[in-house]
Amino acid sequence: MEFHKQVVRRLENPEYWISYGRQLIDEDDIAAVVTALESSFITTGPAATDFEKALSRLTGAKHAIVCSNGTAALHLACIGLHVHEHNLGITSPITFLSSANCVEFCKGRVDFVDIDPETLCLSFEKLDDYCRNHEIPKVVIPVDFAGIPANLPAIWMLAHKYGFKVIEDAAHSIGSSYQFDGQEYQCGSCTHSDAAIFSFHPVKTITTGEGGAVLTNDDELANRIRMMRSHGMKRYPDLVHKNEGQWYYEIEELSSNFRITDFQCALGLSQLKKLSIFKSRRTEIVRQYNNAFAENPNLIIPPEPVGSSICYHLYPLRFVNGASTRNKIFQKLNSYKIHCQIHYIPVYWQPYYRDKYYFPTGKCPNAEIYYSQCLSLPLYPALKNDEVDFIIEKILEENLG
Repeated sequence: MEFHKQVVRRLENPEYWISYGRQLIDEDDIAAVVTALESSFITTGPAATDFEKALSRLTGAKHAIVCSNGTAALHLACIGLHVHEHNLGITSPITFLSSANCVEFCKGRVDFVDIDPETLCLSFEKLDDYCRNHEIPKVVIPVDFAGIPANLPAIWMLAHKYGFKVIEDAAHSIGSSYQFDGQEYQCGSCTHSDAAIFSFHPVKTITTGEGGAVLTNDDELANRIRMMRSHGMKRYPDLVHKNEGQWYYEIEELSSNFRITDFQCALGLSQLKKLSIFKSRRTEIVRQYNNAFAENPNLIIPPEPVGSSICYHLYPLRFVNGASTRNKIFQKLNSYKIHCQIHYIPVYWQPYYRDKYYFPTGKCPNAEIYYSQCLSLPLYPALKNDEVDFIIEKILEENLG
């Protein structure tokens, strides 16, 4: 077919490849960054404030605090909620390391509750069972995996029942929404959580290069996170304090520098204006994949829970026959310079967690089955339709049974 020739010609270029995710930067983005660089502020300044306001408008959350990356956002959320030594934090095993590491950074303890195979997100039924039969955690971190909203209303109900805090890890889900009691809620709204976080890494739906944000509706929590974002410093700019001048500051708790630059926030603000366009294009690509794979008995397409409007960050295709078939397809696509990814190895299999907590194989069966089957196919707005068709054909021409 002609589209094959076009794709092959692109792939013959040594600098060209198809990755699983990639940023889309246009002239407006570049102009926004240049304007910020030419201003008086390089580090956190007015563009950061404007970006925070825009994130609050998007989600409905009262406060947004931007920071250096999504890992920092999770860490700050845990610091803000006073996660301390020996406190227990629970998250999903199918996530990036940061969702668990943030508790460890605060010297807490981490455990994992299995996923719901229908949503690929943390199972609230298994979380309820854990709280009843094991231990009530200090904090639970449900993950909106691949852009699919976790069952936040049900987890929020358990939070009120047992008394734990909730941090929505929405690193994948900016632009996604869910329905509850006939109302629509944006991921990151904090309607059913104490805090939420976003990530703006280049493979995410919008990017600041590196960057993140913490969102909350709690005034006291927001003030604490803002203070801890910058070394734990508390300034007194509007009064003379302890016979000192307006330069006076104090550090009541030790923290680090989690700030983000103003030119990164200028990029984020420009990218955010195109969120609906990015979501629309991602949805088109997902539909193209689904149309090709949905009826194949050897494949499982990503879930789309009823009532959700998903801005897919990933397209995790599952191979019913498991790792041998998945690995074969991974290597074949890689030979065509189509670079896929696996999201994710169960976190408790990582040597750090395995050796510290002695987590056994089989701890979270649904997560382990999912890991053995999954392959994240390329999904980003600049991906061309003929490239998607090429990926589909290379998968379907193999024996998947």
